[in-house]
Amino acid sequence: MKFKTARFGEIDFNAEDIIEFPEGPAGFPDFTKFVIIEKEKELPYRTLQSLDDPVFAFVIIDPVIARADYKIDVTQDDLKHLKTVSIKNLEIYVIVNMSRDPNKITVNLRGPIIINREEGLGHQFNLSDSTYSIQEKLSPEKA
Repeated sequence: MKFKTARFGEIDFNAEDIIEFPEGPAGFPDFTKFVIIEKEKELPYRTLQSLDDPVFAFVIIDPVIARADYKIDVTQDDLKHLKTVSIKNLEIYVIVNMSRDPNKITVNLRGPIIINREEGLGHQFNLSDSTYSIQEKLSPEKA
């Protein structure tokens, strides 16, 4: 399949690469279909690209890069969003707030995006009771 994005131009992907967010990411309920774009030269950053709008995309990163001790608690009820009973085979990302100044790059550790690739499902959780920050600084060496 092909899709023309604003940032990457035309991308190729397979139907099984599509990740559906039935409720959309937080604040964006109309954007429900995404793919993850990984460019070797941009790692550890990835892009969660909307297939509903070529301009809409999030830069994402593994939260452990920002905080080595990052852990989340999800309930069995939470896992139902992803049609699973265990977090073991799930991918966890956080949204990066980019800046031209590497000292101002932050990540939202309270709103992790969890993906079940086997089911093609994603969900953004709101860890409102957490002590994690929505603007955790990403050190320049990690950025």
